[in-house]
Amino acid sequence: MIKDKVIWGGCVGLFLTGALFAYGFFGEKAEGFKIVDLFAIISAVATAFAAFAAWSAASAAQKQSFDASISIRRQTYRMHFESFNEWLDGVESSLNIEFYRRYELYDTIFPDNRNPSLGFSEVGDPELVSWQKAFKSLADLACKATQPSRREVSTWLGDFASLSGHMHYTFLEADKLQIYLGGRVPSGISPENLKRALPVMGMVLSALTKFSYIEGASSDRGMSLEFEFAFNEFMEAIMDTSWHQHEYKVMPI
Repeated sequence: MIKDKVIWGGCVGLFLTGALFAYGFFGEKAEGFKIVDLFAIISAVATAFAAFAAWSAASAAQKQSFDASISIRRQTYRMHFESFNEWLDGVESSLNIEFYRRYELYDTIFPDNRNPSLGFSEVGDPELVSWQKAFKSLADLACKATQPSRREVSTWLGDFASLSGHMHYTFLEADKLQIYLGGRVPSGISPENLKRALPVMGMVLSALTKFSYIEGASSDRGMSLEFEFAFNEFMEAIMDTSWHQHEYKVMPI
């Protein structure tokens, strides 16, 4: 490398400069350049070579150790991501859902693990705690014994769509009808799967937090008749007047 050549050249240059200085200082007083002076120069150069060789060996050992550390770190990441994928496969099979863009989901839960220069951790990011809080808000409104307004139902659907998007999963097939907020944003909710929406989301979130060693389980507390009535009224407004441009349709291909 260029750095090695510069250091080697510097070592040799320093010793040769010292030798020339000694010769220039004593040259006129001495009888001439003696054989002992030659050996002194050779010894100085040999010392420089030895110093460089020692430095080079230490540098190579350090680089080898660093490369080994990086290799181990990357292997740890690969094994952890494979375990994460296997975990998601099990969740998909048991809940009949589908995860998408798994790399993004992993990076959200474990933001530092992909970068070998950062610390590796099997503990998930605090982002999962915010997901737990968001789920609790959804569950609180759904089991409330007072009827929510049409706007509250619309907001609930938007929050549900946002949270399921953060978790990168869907449990509604593409050829099934669902509510599109503003006619563009898929909610993943239909009258047929409404009662399954929160139980499934709670189990998905609990599975993710369990893998990530985040405390707390997320479970719904049922759905009140008042919420169901408000949802049905919301659906009627969509079907009759496309209220706020919401639509009930099949996902466009």
